[in-house]
Amino acid sequence: MPSVKGQARMGLLLGAVMYGLYGFLDVLFVTPEAVIKVWYVRTMVLMIGFAVFAISFTKKFTRYHQQLIGITGLFAGIGLFAKMSYLPPNAINFYYAGLIIITFWCHTFSGLRFVYATGVSVLLLLIFNMLFWGLRGMPSLDMTSYDFFIISANIIGAFASYMNEKQSRLLFLREKELDNERYLQQERALHDRLTGLPNRELLHDRIEQAIHYASRNSQVCAGLFIDLDKFKPINDTYGHAVGDMVLKEVSARFKNVMREADTLARLGGDEFFVLAKDIQTQEEAEAFAHKLLQQLRIPLTSINAFNSNSVSASIGICMFPYPHATAIDVVRRADQAMYHVKRMNKDGIAVAAMD
Repeated sequence: MPSVKGQARMGLLLGAVMYGLYGFLDVLFVTPEAVIKVWYVRTMVLMIGFAVFAISFTKKFTRYHQQLIGITGLFAGIGLFAKMSYLPPNAINFYYAGLIIITFWCHTFSGLRFVYATGVSVLLLLIFNMLFWGLRGMPSLDMTSYDFFIISANIIGAFASYMNEKQSRLLFLREKELDNERYLQQERALHDRLTGLPNRELLHDRIEQAIHYASRNSQVCAGLFIDLDKFKPINDTYGHAVGDMVLKEVSARFKNVMREADTLARLGGDEFFVLAKDIQTQEEAEAFAHKLLQQLRIPLTSINAFNSNSVSASIGICMFPYPHATAIDVVRRADQAMYHVKRMNKDGIAVAAMD
C-alpha cells in the first residue's frame, strides 16, 4: 500500500500538471466567449484531482483508492469532452489527443489496476461516441478514425498495465513465499522440533524481557526448572519412540495448567522450564509447581499399555527479579534448586536461595 500511495500521488500531480498545461491550446482554438466556461471546467477537474490527492493522506484512501483514482480519470475525460463541446469541429482533433493521454495515464501512471483502468477507458470511449456521434452528428468516417486510435491506445495501455500488474503480483507472491519460508525457518530455530515448545534460546529472550518488565512494574516472576524422574528407564526399556510420546504427553499436561502469559520451554532431553509471570509470592510459585506435579501423577496414556508407572518430576524454583539478574543466572539458580530435590527424594519442589 505505501508504494501504491506513492505512485497514486505522483500520478495525480503529473496528471494535474499535464491537464493544466493543456490549457495553452485554448489560446489557439477557444473562442473568447467560451474561455471562461472552458477554464471553469478545467478548474473543476483539477479540484477533483487535488481533493483525491489530499484524501490519499487519510485512512479512507487505503480502502477506496481504486475507486477514487478511477473517478479522477473518468471526470478528467468528461471534462475534456465538455471543453471540446465549446470548440469548432476543426479544433476537436487537437483536443482529442488528450483523451489518448488520459487513457495512458489510467493504465500506466495512476496506480489503477488493470480492471479499473480498462473500465474507465471503455466508459470514456462510449461517452465520446454518444456525445459526438449520437448528439452532435459527427461524420461516421471521422468517428471511425477517432475510435481506431482510442481503441488502439486502450489495447496497448491495457496490455502494458496487465503485464505490469501480473509481474507485480508474481513478485509479491514470491516475496510472500520467501517471508513465510523465513518465518518457518525462524520458528524451527527457536522451537523444539519434537514438542513444538520454545527452545533455550527463545526462553532466554523471554526471561530477559520478563526481568525488564517486572523491574519496571514492581512485579515478581518465577522460573521453574523441571526434570523428569524415572524417564531414562522408560527410554531404555521401551525405546526412543515411546520416550518421545511420553515427552509430548508431558508437555501437553503442563500446558493444561499454564496461563496465557506463561512460557513452557523444553531445554533438551527430559528437562523443561516454565516462565511464570506476575507470581508475586513464593507461595504462589510453589502452588503452581504442585499443579504441575499433580499432572504427572495421573497415569500417562503413552506408557499405560506397558503397565509402567507414571513419571514424576523434580522442580527447582527461582524467584526474580533480583539485583543483576540475567536469564542465564535465573535458569542456573532454578537448576541448582532442582538438583537439591534430586539429591533428596525426588518428586518434589525446592526454591533457590536469594543470597
